[in-house]
Amino acid sequence: MNPTFRHGPITFAVAEAVDKFHVVALSGDGIAPCGATDVPFGAVSESGAPAAARADNDLTHGLPDAVAVHYTGAVLPLAVASAAGDIAAGTAVYTAASGEVTDDDTNKQVGVAVGDVDDDGLVRVLLTCPGN
Repeated sequence: MNPTFRHGPITFAVAEAVDKFHVVALSGDGIAPCGATDVPFGAVSESGAPAAARADNDLTHGLPDAVAVHYTGAVLPLAVASAAGDIAAGTAVYTAASGEVTDDDTNKQVGVAVGDVDDDGLVRVLLTCPGN
């Protein structure tokens, strides 16, 4: 049997609303924001929300109910928790609450920073999850 995926992100259903540039955890229901003690599965580059019921002839749409999840080897900007210390290039980054990242090494490692935190509170991270 051939592998299903070789490179690139994998699309998953959204079980709980996720924000772009945040770390996610995976369950049988889909993806959700990764908590500080959860095992990180990957990170998303777009926001998503669970599918919502709509009335007949309602043509409005909200966020997608399935999004691409990037994993080991991808470099993505990730939101840094406000309580995080000094994250710079070469610093290991770890899970924080609500899918953000921190330098608190008591949590699960997400990856390694490949730059400094920018003015928007984002840091580019080489992902090493899942697998830790």
